[in-house]
Amino acid sequence: MGLPFPFPPFPPQMLGLVGLVLCLAPADSLKAFPPKFQVGKLNGDVVVKCSTAEQRVTWTQNGEPEPMAELVAEGRALTIVGLDLPAAGNYSCWAGGVLLDSIYVVVSGTREEGMNVSCQAESYRGSFRCSWAGPRSAVFRARLTLSDGSLGEWVPASRRRGRFNASFVDPFFCPFAEELRPLRLQLEGLSDTSYINFSSQFFIRDIVRPDPPQELFVQRLGEHLHLAWAPPASWPLPRSYFALLYRLQYELPNGTQADKYVEGEEETWLWDSVQQVRISCRDPYTSPAWSPWSPWHGTGAAQQRRLRGL
Repeated sequence: MGLPFPFPPFPPQMLGLVGLVLCLAPADSLKAFPPKFQVGKLNGDVVVKCSTAEQRVTWTQNGEPEPMAELVAEGRALTIVGLDLPAAGNYSCWAGGVLLDSIYVVVSGTREEGMNVSCQAESYRGSFRCSWAGPRSAVFRARLTLSDGSLGEWVPASRRRGRFNASFVDPFFCPFAEELRPLRLQLEGLSDTSYINFSSQFFIRDIVRPDPPQELFVQRLGEHLHLAWAPPASWPLPRSYFALLYRLQYELPNGTQADKYVEGEEETWLWDSVQQVRISCRDPYTSPAWSPWSPWHGTGAAQQRRLRGL
């Protein structure tokens, strides 16, 4: 997980042939998923139906009474003949000047193995967030098949720093039970003309990355340093069940760095020559990523040596 979602800059005439590439948007791009949309195959016929009791309606495409498509209207149904990218867009049916219904029509994409989603949980509480790359013109939404097999609600994705993000909570997740069924994440992406559908499966135990340990305390006792710390505030209790493996990285007077590992404990000792130290952690019983490092914590060793030299 965590691989980029590639969108190479293909020329416009190739967009209909490329897997998950969404068409670059015009100035008036989508801001959110439309309430109703319909997906059709490239060069296939698409039948759009107006949800109304009216028998005679007129149609517009993107607000224009003369659509850029070959259309066949019959009662409340409209057939788009040979759907292509110019024919995609918002189709609205009207009775006189009254808007009756709107359906957004897009061209389907095909799955591309290069698309990947990066998901991360801070602990075993059943909450996590996912992110993926995508073009500025697209909108995304996602939903989760929960651990009890039920289907969650669609969650709109936000866009930040060039990536789309969505947060999820599985209310049925039990941190004390073994995960027997993977969660299934489904993504839908929509641009002004194109649509994709992608899904991914994973266990929460495989995406856990704890927050950094907190409250790192360093005390000099003779020729040794006593170090103590606390688990991340987001890590579940009890500590005897949700143990952590800690990694201390410290810097020596010559500038070299060394590591010390401590499992299940929240204190240790180092020589007093250590200049500074920082700490990270992870679950020792699975193979998720290490937490981010805590900030470097100075030990005062350099000042202590100067005082000794006076």
